[in-house]
Amino acid sequence: MRLRQTLVTLAVLATGLLAASCSSEEAAELPEYFEVPAFTLTDQLGRDFPSSSLDGKVMLANFVFTNCTLLCPVLTPRMAEVQSRLGADGLLGSRVVLLSISVDPEQDTPEALRRYAEGYGADHESWRFLTGSPEDVRAVITDGLKLGYNRVDESIQHVHADGTVHIHEYNVLHSTRMLLADRAGTVRALYDTAEWDAERVLSDIESLLE
Repeated sequence: MRLRQTLVTLAVLATGLLAASCSSEEAAELPEYFEVPAFTLTDQLGRDFPSSSLDGKVMLANFVFTNCTLLCPVLTPRMAEVQSRLGADGLLGSRVVLLSISVDPEQDTPEALRRYAEGYGADHESWRFLTGSPEDVRAVITDGLKLGYNRVDESIQHVHADGTVHIHEYNVLHSTRMLLADRAGTVRALYDTAEWDAERVLSDIESLLE
């Protein structure tokens, strides 16, 4: 009996050590891609947002525009889900910051971004919607974060829930990737739309906070 209890105890300890080892390995598996560039953009409340505000925090970012009818209605709810989950865990704002950077800065004023953000229940302090001059935005997204976007002058029909049709005179082709950076400002993960897994994203965030 005593031998059996000893074997059970050793098995439990081994299981715990294995789980801890797996957890460390999972965190180590996140690659290091490149550094988040230094920038200063403007958020949905008209406040300056310098990249130094990210120091010591994990950042999850995506790229949207308020007139988007195809991709952004998929991307933004995903960020809203992450906001809800992180808020429930008490991690939002103090340890994790969400960024949605406009790929249509000429149209996306702070006021337009505020209306858009409020439509998704964004917390203005922890989920920042950013815009700026076209040159500054492109320097951040394309030069710094290695993601492309381009305005295309073609009309798109947008059908509202009530059946009315809204004609958009242009579209912006842009990356659908969401980007995760650690507390030191190094990009550690890129999530594609087709492979989105909220549980994986939250797990990756937690691993970067350990």
